[in-house]
Amino acid sequence: MKLSLYVFAILFLLGTALSQEHPSVNAQSNSVYVGADGKYESAPDTAQMQFSISVQDETSQKAYQGASKNVDQVRAVLRANGIDPKSASVGFFSVQPVYDWKPKQHLIGYRVTTDVTLKLKDFSKVGPITQQLADANVSETQTSARRKR
Repeated sequence: MKLSLYVFAILFLLGTALSQEHPSVNAQSNSVYVGADGKYESAPDTAQMQFSISVQDETSQKAYQGASKNVDQVRAVLRANGIDPKSASVGFFSVQPVYDWKPKQHLIGYRVTTDVTLKLKDFSKVGPITQQLADANVSETQTSARRKR
């Protein structure tokens, strides 16, 4: 039994070793080719903030106006922190009806949502902007991430 396991293991390893592909090099004479693997690490240089704006109201027009007002407040917060509002990417405005299902389905209003993404190089502004957006109560959710470019 042990002998058959050893034979199987040797055949398996031999088959695996022989099935690996080796790169072909079309080397010219008197040439040197070098290959290497490496890893690069650095500190993050960009902070990306993402947040959602969501407003619900009785009519789609009122909900849209509320969402537009909140986007304007976001722009004001950015200006107050010395950031060009054009650096923030504001997504499209999505309008959805909101229903109450008890006792039967009936329309109770409309919700308008959009997403905002802001990339910052100055990490010291992340905290104040996050706090000011929370104080202005314009964002539904906020996330921040630091990443390398």
